[in-house]
Parts: sequence; C-alpha cells; structure tokens
Amino acid sequence: MWQRRFYPFNVYSEKKRLEKLSYMHNNPVQRRLVREPGEWAWSSWRFYFRQDASLLEMDRLG
Repeated sequence: MWQRRFYPFNVYSEKKRLEKLSYMHNNPVQRRLVREPGEWAWSSWRFYFRQDASLLEMDRLG
C-alpha cells in the first residue's frame, strides 16, 4: 500500500497547510477524474470553500 517515495511529516505552517489542501483538492482534477475539485465526492473542498458539510461532516483544521 505505501510506496517508498512517500513518507509522513508534520505540517507546521499555515503556508504548508494551504499547500497540502490545495494539492488534495486539485489532485482529482489533475488526474482528469473530474473537471472541478467540488465534483469529487470524497473531497473536503466543499467544506472549506463553500462551508457545505452536507456530504462530509468534518472538523476544520487550523
């Protein structure tokens, strides 16, 4: 499941947190699985950018 080039690390800054959120939200778009981040059913994009928790109930980070 885990590949050697991936490793866990702590996110200590707001800049890095936003970078990682952006990556996670845009990855399905980059892979051409959807046209927009909000179309990915398992994305937290709607929660963070539209304050919509109708599909995923979450706690806001940061």
